[in-house]
Amino acid sequence: MSSPKFLTRLEGTTVTLSPSPELPLHVGPKRWEIVSEIHERANIVSQRDATNGLGPAYVAGKFLCRPASPSSPNKLAFMRIHKQIPIAGTEFEKTPIRATQAVKSYEPKELTALKSLEERGCDVIPRLLGYQCDQQDEDDIIPGGFVTYVMWAKVPGEPLDMQVFWSCSFSQRQEIRLKFREVYKKLEACGYSPLPQMRKIIYDWSTQMMHLSGFSRPIRTTEGTQWSDLTYVNYGLVRPPTSLDQFFPITSVDLQYDDNGWRW
Repeated sequence: MSSPKFLTRLEGTTVTLSPSPELPLHVGPKRWEIVSEIHERANIVSQRDATNGLGPAYVAGKFLCRPASPSSPNKLAFMRIHKQIPIAGTEFEKTPIRATQAVKSYEPKELTALKSLEERGCDVIPRLLGYQCDQQDEDDIIPGGFVTYVMWAKVPGEPLDMQVFWSCSFSQRQEIRLKFREVYKKLEACGYSPLPQMRKIIYDWSTQMMHLSGFSRPIRTTEGTQWSDLTYVNYGLVRPPTSLDQFFPITSVDLQYDDNGWRW
């Protein structure tokens, strides 16, 4: 059974982001139009979870956006909407009952990480363009509950694809690995990294520029940590032999092996 959708019919609507008083963002447009939904993920919480402090329940949806004014029609950005939803089993309770669950203010870990990285001048991630922390209307799903908007720039390039990467020549793969190591060390020194997945690497093949993105589940890091090639493995840039090989075979004809049997 598919999960219910919470963030529906938003294409074509606009969102206004107020400038943050504590963060010197280089904000462009303040009004953005939602172009399309990319995906939605719900964090379902039971009553027991809520009692044990594992809440709140919320949905997080990612959207592609563009400026609402015609002055910058080609400037694209991504926005994530974090919206409180009812505790499991209370979705059809009366409005006053659902309103008792309201969490008035909530800062997603993603926003905390992006604000910190922006403050530290980290230039290897997409720029945080702005955010807005609001409360739901009285006729919404959780009256008075939080709804938070986080907007970041769409950088040149596309998420690195595993099949494309492993079909490159060894010299190309090494070039990407070395660029990744440089970018990752810069990001690590600023205190955060994304959950390791190859698609978090945004690579522009025409310029060899690279960014790391995707901080919905950020990981804290420590400056000065010694580099380990296991980081390559975690991001899919080096492959140890695994049972997944039968489903995701490597097509490269110029593989090189290290002493651990890892494929480069």
